[in-house]
Amino acid sequence: MIAHGLLSKLMSRVDSSDKSQSPGFLNDEALEYWKSDLTQMRVVRNPLEGEYVAPSIVYMSRPLSPAPGQEYDFRVEAIRIFVQTQAGGPYDYGVLLGPGDGKAWQLAKYFALQAALVRVNLIDHPMVHFPFDAINAITKSVLPTSNVVLQLLLPHLLLSLPVDNRVLEGKYSLLNRTANFPYSPYPAKGEEIRKVFPFYWVGSAPPSNAFPPYQFATEPRHIPSKYGTFLNGYFKPILNFARGVVASIPDDGKNWEAIRFWADHVASWIPGFPDGQAIYKNNELLARTCASIIWNGAIVHTADHWLMHQMFEQKRPTPYILRDKPPVSPSPGVDPGYRPSVRLIRDVIPARLCDEMFFQPHSTTQLNAFKYEFANDLGPLIARFKKEMIATDEQLHQQFPEFGISLYAADPAKDCFAAGVQF
Repeated sequence: MIAHGLLSKLMSRVDSSDKSQSPGFLNDEALEYWKSDLTQMRVVRNPLEGEYVAPSIVYMSRPLSPAPGQEYDFRVEAIRIFVQTQAGGPYDYGVLLGPGDGKAWQLAKYFALQAALVRVNLIDHPMVHFPFDAINAITKSVLPTSNVVLQLLLPHLLLSLPVDNRVLEGKYSLLNRTANFPYSPYPAKGEEIRKVFPFYWVGSAPPSNAFPPYQFATEPRHIPSKYGTFLNGYFKPILNFARGVVASIPDDGKNWEAIRFWADHVASWIPGFPDGQAIYKNNELLARTCASIIWNGAIVHTADHWLMHQMFEQKRPTPYILRDKPPVSPSPGVDPGYRPSVRLIRDVIPARLCDEMFFQPHSTTQLNAFKYEFANDLGPLIARFKKEMIATDEQLHQQFPEFGISLYAADPAKDCFAAGVQF
């Protein structure tokens, strides 16, 4: 699970610090090593009474030159888990565990999954939400209604700002600083679990390749999984559409000066966003910028939610709450049947409620409407975009049938790509 689906977004390459901490390990030249760094949990020092968390790093490998069809086949090699030697103190003791370490190994995997859920919910998925709020607000505020960039982006900006504001500051939010609610699945109170949140924007201290500071990107990043390939497959037709729209911008000072002004303001808020000088009359850069905004809000956001929902549709939901203490040493033998203790009311029901209320998609408008109000006659371009998206959607679902989120479905609100961040 850790190298597939939604959680594969957490993967990064091992670096020199990983190798220096593990002499004699991660050194097979026939293998390529990756990790899922879940050490953000080190800032959560005070979980709820009777519940436990633990920072960890999951090390994985795949052949350096995988055979066709095996490029997504990762093997979990080991988990380095960190524990507190004193309640409320730092996680100052670490142990490296492998598949032969019995109950300790099984328990370490549960702690890794718990930390992965926290990370994807509070670090990696927020990158899809909150940096784009500034783009949303500035786009609506400074671009004239006659500007093609506003006309291109506006259908993808619906509801995002009020939704994100309620998540961050709402009285009944999952991240409420002072209260716990029956739909909150996290293993710590709001004020404690929110300490994880800044990782998505400022990165980690000391710096780590697993938690870089946020940077806007004009093309998708590489995720070495089926899910990464699935997501990235939709970018090309969106980019082609954006290129066509940008090509229709009149080559005059009025339109491009507005775009320059817009880009400068967004760049002052969002690291990596092209500024006015870079984007002025640069059709390709502007098209990539707009395509990234659309792809992020419509494709990545909806798919992330859909896959998170699937984790809670399983007979055994992925755990947020763990009541067994984290392992501090290897256990002899193999214990594949071990399961940590679970309390139905406290441990499972909040996660189910959270899923129904917040994770499962509830879209208002769908990407498949292809509804744009361009001042120019771009009807043929929109028709071509629709045709390319349908062909791409069909091809990707033939290749990856496990991903049920799509352009068209029987239940559009839950199983179709939304037009943007609406839930």
